[in-house]
Amino acid sequence: MSASTTAAVGEERMTGIRSLSAASKRPLLLTLLFLFVFAAEFALGFYYAYTLNYTHSDAMSRVANAFYVLYSRDPHLAAIGFVWNPLPSLVDMLFLLAYPVLPSVATFGLAGVAMSSLFAAATASLLAAEALRYGHGVFVGVSLALAYCLNPFIFLFGSNGLSDAAFNFFIMWTVMAFVRWFRDEKPFGLVTASFTLALAFWTRYEAVPFGAALCVGTLTATLLVHRRMAEKPLEQRRWKYQSFRGEGTLVLLLSPVVYSGLLWILWNYLIMGNPLYFLNSEYSNVAQAGILAMDSEFTSMVGSPKLALLKVLEKTAYYAVPLGAIALLRMLGGRLLRWDFIVLVLLFVSIPALQLLMLLKGTSFAWFRYFMYGFPITVAWLPYEMGQIRKWKKAGRLLLLASLVGSAVLLTYAMSKPEIAPDEHAYITTSGHLEEQRIEQSIADYFNENLPDAVIMMDSYSAYRIILKSGRPERYVITSDRIFRKAMSDPHAYGIDYILLPRPTKESDGSAINVTYPNLYANGAEWCELYREFGDNRWRLYKVTGPTGYGLHKKGGVGDG
Repeated sequence: MSASTTAAVGEERMTGIRSLSAASKRPLLLTLLFLFVFAAEFALGFYYAYTLNYTHSDAMSRVANAFYVLYSRDPHLAAIGFVWNPLPSLVDMLFLLAYPVLPSVATFGLAGVAMSSLFAAATASLLAAEALRYGHGVFVGVSLALAYCLNPFIFLFGSNGLSDAAFNFFIMWTVMAFVRWFRDEKPFGLVTASFTLALAFWTRYEAVPFGAALCVGTLTATLLVHRRMAEKPLEQRRWKYQSFRGEGTLVLLLSPVVYSGLLWILWNYLIMGNPLYFLNSEYSNVAQAGILAMDSEFTSMVGSPKLALLKVLEKTAYYAVPLGAIALLRMLGGRLLRWDFIVLVLLFVSIPALQLLMLLKGTSFAWFRYFMYGFPITVAWLPYEMGQIRKWKKAGRLLLLASLVGSAVLLTYAMSKPEIAPDEHAYITTSGHLEEQRIEQSIADYFNENLPDAVIMMDSYSAYRIILKSGRPERYVITSDRIFRKAMSDPHAYGIDYILLPRPTKESDGSAINVTYPNLYANGAEWCELYREFGDNRWRLYKVTGPTGYGLHKKGGVGDG
């Protein structure tokens, strides 16, 4: 064997050894990355939720939905609710198992903090692993993961207990799996994307427009990009064969998510008596959006495509920096008008398109975070995009990483401006609903100290924080209890001692009890007496003194109080 051959064999062996060594270190790297991000996210969430005793109302409500399943007066799985997608609350339930020994997981909403921290940390490992899969190296993989996860805006949603971190994780995983299939045509990637898309649906309804865009991307790849059918016999290369191939591919992609959607509709019908309960009930987003009819900014966009589109473009632009960097690199490399980039743009605009439709109908609050999902979709695309760079590879990768840094600066600026991101600004400055949370804490403390054995009826839609922060949750008769509707017709007959009511407003009654007895809050009734007021007349506690004299009508309502 010649010296050159010996050297080549030696180099090949050394390369194999280095690859094996790198592969053996990968699980440790991803684990350490996961632990670091989880610890950082949970620390911030703990500071807000426990130290400041301040939690986002939606996050606390999701924890409450999970809490009712395990610890309410009538614990059952259906108590998780049928308006919001249940997966985040199901994960919250795992942490709520510690409630008997660690009550703060419920009373301070730490179960929600742990849930969002878990998905944020998993996203970091997922991103780094995907970059390593494409051979970009440890530095690029870790830099990509940290540049995304430590973006102050993204970091906020990994710590506040909302569902966005979980949804981002699933749509990013879906994009990565889809791109793998797009690139190499191996079915495992599409199978993975089909299941992660279904999990995204169980997390947020925005999975529906995202899934629709993914369908178009799948058809585009099947019919226009993938060329393996060129090897088939001539008679198989006709349009009929192509259409069958596209149909089969879509069935593979959509089966889990379509089944999930039908199952959700069926459960709504069987349990709530309305297959579209999640869409049109008194607790749905459509019902809550009724308040927008009093806001001139939103009413001006109803039926006005131009104004609604301007609002969507204004909000979405803050998340488009990485997409712009990709477009620039492709334009310089002569790769802009390629099918893969067109698919990426389609995925990016899919969820803002839903917001456009909702604004036209007056059913969206247009919170800044509702437009964020194009950002994680683009970031999930970056490992693939880095691998497509043919010229100036190092410069191209640096530009894409720099775009993430630029996004962090831009989104941090947006959070600092209440006119741009009012909900996020209110959270980070603890200026939103802080007084309401203090009042609800005082009500819970009053019940614990003065009415420890009383049976109290309340609507968990508005009183969830009071329920979580009180001891002995089994003494409350709440909306998820199977006797709730009947107990409203005659509280005395069902052993109810007190009824807690929020003050109704022009925008919302705030309670099914207020809807059932529209005059009760203001005027009281013969069968109860005002016992106490809380928070400058924001809540009233009525003591039940006798039977109502009313029974349930066929439609489930009762007479006025």
